Amino acid sequence: MGVGPQKRACRAHPHPHGSSMASGDPFAAAGDVAAASYSSSPTPTRLREALAALSEAFESGDTACSDAAVAAVSEVLSPYDADADALVSEQMLREVHAFLSCPSSNQMAIDALSLELPKSVAELGARMGNCRDIAKTILEFFALNCNPRDMLSILCEALDTPVTLDGTAYLAILLHGLARVLMLIQRRHIEQVKVVLPAVLRVIRTAISEPDVEHGMTAVDLFNSALGIGIAIQEMCKTMVNHRKEELCSILGLYALQIIALVSESTHQNILHTCGSVVLHYSKFLTFCGFTYLGLLTGNDVTSATNKLSKEEDDDFLDCFSFAVDGASLVVMWTSVHDDMSKYAGAELESALKQVQDDYIMKWKSINTFRYVLSSVNYPWIIKSHSIDLLLTLVDDKCSEETNSHVDFPYSTQFFATLKAIERVMITAPDALMRKKAFAALKRVISVVPSAQRFDILQALITSSMFPSLTAILLDLVKNEVLRESRQTDQDCIESDRSQDAGVSPPWASRALELVELILRPPEGGSPCLRDHSEQVLSALNLLRLILIMDSRGSRAAKLFQDETIRKVYTEWLIPLRPTVAGILSELEKDGSKDTNQIICLLNPVQLVLQRCTELVEEKMKG
Repeated sequence: MGVGPQKRACRAHPHPHGSSMASGDPFAAAGDVAAASYSSSPTPTRLREALAALSEAFESGDTACSDAAVAAVSEVLSPYDADADALVSEQMLREVHAFLSCPSSNQMAIDALSLELPKSVAELGARMGNCRDIAKTILEFFALNCNPRDMLSILCEALDTPVTLDGTAYLAILLHGLARVLMLIQRRHIEQVKVVLPAVLRVIRTAISEPDVEHGMTAVDLFNSALGIGIAIQEMCKTMVNHRKEELCSILGLYALQIIALVSESTHQNILHTCGSVVLHYSKFLTFCGFTYLGLLTGNDVTSATNKLSKEEDDDFLDCFSFAVDGASLVVMWTSVHDDMSKYAGAELESALKQVQDDYIMKWKSINTFRYVLSSVNYPWIIKSHSIDLLLTLVDDKCSEETNSHVDFPYSTQFFATLKAIERVMITAPDALMRKKAFAALKRVISVVPSAQRFDILQALITSSMFPSLTAILLDLVKNEVLRESRQTDQDCIESDRSQDAGVSPPWASRALELVELILRPPEGGSPCLRDHSEQVLSALNLLRLILIMDSRGSRAAKLFQDETIRKVYTEWLIPLRPTVAGILSELEKDGSKDTNQIICLLNPVQLVLQRCTELVEEKMKG
């Protein structure tokens, strides 16, 4: 803190050689040139005169004159022109710093200026040249010589003020000042942090979402400035003990995860190279706070940190960490693809992956954490692609056999959301390779669902599908499950040398008929629209053909289709479809255009499979 009011012994003139602004000062190299070039500039001159008047007003003790003098200084600094010369702004910042750094500065004048100037100083500092360094030094001066708690409020208010110049540079300067102030807080650390972080995260989120912001080095500079906030909180943690330290560490960990999620939204063409070092710096906070890769993969660390802050008064505060769960899976993804992060993690990531692969409950939890990133429109495709790669690593081809016997599966809702997120990638991904990877991930994730719940998941996906090609893919997965079940039943009978259960209808096959009916007899009535839905109709017919064949052989013959069911299949599903297919093909053959030829190629297999299903049903009816 500063001293009381003092008699000023110097005025706001350009600093002479040998003063505190001379050699050794990082931004004084061009001082003499700037002073010589702009000694006649009207704006720096007006500022110099206003600062001199301010000094005299505080010396006189006239409150009214002092307030007017502060307003005059603020007025000179506040107007700005986007086309103004950066060197003019630099000279004005030097004038302010020279005034503040005079050894005999009046503390009351400094306090008064600290209330008014941070926003203007940051705006001028956002220009090119040496402006940024000088602006940061001025804010550091206010931090060191004024009440830190007051400065927190002043700087947070400045953060929320819109600017028309380089907004990211403006915010970076204010974040640097906030970090410096946080370092000086002596008490009520957590309360002050809870004031600062919502404002910081809100403006960063807004800044990176602006369409005119280039997500390159400018954004990296913004995230690096926000890194200072984390360092300040980390230093606070080192001075605390017991539950207060745990609470502040939880806040720091959630802050780091939120920033990592925001960094991952970058649309920079080379995001992995540009932003990898930033993510590494923030991941070190997670290590300090006791977060582990296993806890990040399963989401347990985020849940634990959130629970430590789950008080009624913290509900609004927790809202500022809305992407922390995204950040948890993203940290693991970044570590798997970025060399420096991989080296920093050492063997911990590999060990965590192995633990998740070997434990089906951990695997279920880990799979669910990916749904946030994959379903979001904010993350670029390269981030989603690497996330799918990591998901494929977690879920290998052996999962189905390991989880078949586990009927206690409390994650149906979360898994459905995860699978819908993967579907979204399958449908919208820009390249075929990524769509192929997403399909592989879809099959593997479905495979880890216990068999007793797997049909319900697939049925929900099919009934909610808006795309015929996707519905066809899902029906093919059902067909594969029906075939797997049939083979497993046959194998069980051979191994046990018994046939007492052979007459029981296979659950998958009997329930799959519901899905066939959904496609061949749409709920809205009538026949399916073959021109648009030929793929899903073909898949439904193939599924029906498989079930008919299964029901026609061995000791399980005629157990799926009773007389009433077989008549329904014949009269309501197949017979109405035959004239529809024939009529459309006849119309298309008369047309003969290129587009119609493509539709004919799609409908010919439908006609063939439809004919085979009809023959199988007629054989059953005769038998």
